[in-house]
Amino acid sequence: MRLSALAVLLAASAAGADELTLGPKVLAYGVGLRVAGGYTDGPAASGLGVTSLDVRPYISGQIAPWMKFSGNLDLGGDSRIRVLDAVAQFEPAEIFNVWLGRFLPPTDRANLSGPYYQNAWNYPTTANGFPSIYAGRADGAAVWGQVNKGQFKYQAGVFTVDPVVLAAQAIYALRLVYNFLDPEPGYYNSSTYYGSKDLLALGGTLQYKKTADPAGEKKLLGAELDLLFEKKLAADVLTVEGAYYNFNGGNDAGNQGWSFFALASWLFGAKAGPGRLQPMARLQHAVSSTAAGGSATNTVDGGLNYILDGHNARVGLVVQNTSPPAGSSTTTVQLGIQIQE
Repeated sequence: MRLSALAVLLAASAAGADELTLGPKVLAYGVGLRVAGGYTDGPAASGLGVTSLDVRPYISGQIAPWMKFSGNLDLGGDSRIRVLDAVAQFEPAEIFNVWLGRFLPPTDRANLSGPYYQNAWNYPTTANGFPSIYAGRADGAAVWGQVNKGQFKYQAGVFTVDPVVLAAQAIYALRLVYNFLDPEPGYYNSSTYYGSKDLLALGGTLQYKKTADPAGEKKLLGAELDLLFEKKLAADVLTVEGAYYNFNGGNDAGNQGWSFFALASWLFGAKAGPGRLQPMARLQHAVSSTAAGGSATNTVDGGLNYILDGHNARVGLVVQNTSPPAGSSTTTVQLGIQIQE
């Protein structure tokens, strides 16, 4: 981290003395809310109830164009308040930036979109197996940059999900993305832009973790490829997204196998009242290589979104069915609303 800080100072110095001046200072804040309720029919529990509840206060700002920060909290359905993000952001140049703290490491598009910036109401937990402290986050440092305002992006870093044994739990992460059509600027991304961009984006991620364990050495090598295609057709918008994952967990039998998800949605251009309708469907398929016969888990989502103000205001009606390798399946019908400002 000392070398990273030195590199930031050298890069900033090379950019010119004017960019080292402080100000203008900026402070921004907001809040995100996601609430859903519905009916669950499954072997563990059945009945009506709240299926998801999430409140996220956002705080961000800068003391100079090259020095920024963000700190976000999360209040989940268990009534616990957690630190979601706490990031010091040194950004002297488009091609070279350094982030330190707790945030989303280089990972797949779905995780870098999060629940607030994806098409489906439910996060693809069946397919995704990257380690995290909470909500996809990890503690560490990353260098990242972009070319042509996000036509090409790279992200690389070292992270941990265990604050007690830092060195032995190190996760090395790398992600590369190329946008063949419109660029996507910034560290994060979305899984839909509701027609404001034409996208054909190909991304890939590698994560390696070596863990010292009393029962024997455990390793994790996770790899994934993701593709997003979004095209505005007259007033309507077609979105197709997919990702493939492969996890080699060493002697950790709980994280072995491969998975994928595929999603398609259609946003109608014609308004229905103040918003627009967007039907969507998604399939997740996960195969455990340690289970007998390579048994698979399948999760299918079918839903109808009502888009009022992009990711800032939408309503979702979704039916999700998960079929495990053994036992009965679980079906959930949810009606949710998302608001953020």
